[in-house]
Amino acid sequence: MADWSVERAGENEVRLTGELRFADIMSIRKTLDQLLGKMKGDVVVDFSGVTRVDSSALSLWMCGLRRAEALSITLKPANVPAEMQSIAGLVGLSQCLS
Repeated sequence: MADWSVERAGENEVRLTGELRFADIMSIRKTLDQLLGKMKGDVVVDFSGVTRVDSSALSLWMCGLRRAEALSITLKPANVPAEMQSIAGLVGLSQCLS
């Protein structure tokens, strides 16, 4: 059983829940990519259900931004975990989460 989920929550929102960690990040990314392919315009990615992250969560976000650009949509993060914000700050990518 997965310790995470990626679900569409309304017309323009994706909700991430559980653990965003290295062991599962490729499966999470694949699911996110599939959902983004069905969306348009400004899409909110809600992290409020995320319980744990490592540095691969930031990689997931960056890959999501790249996918969104290719699809001509805009991703907007919401409720980004403090841990993820801290990691972004350490590597100079804080601006990517605003």
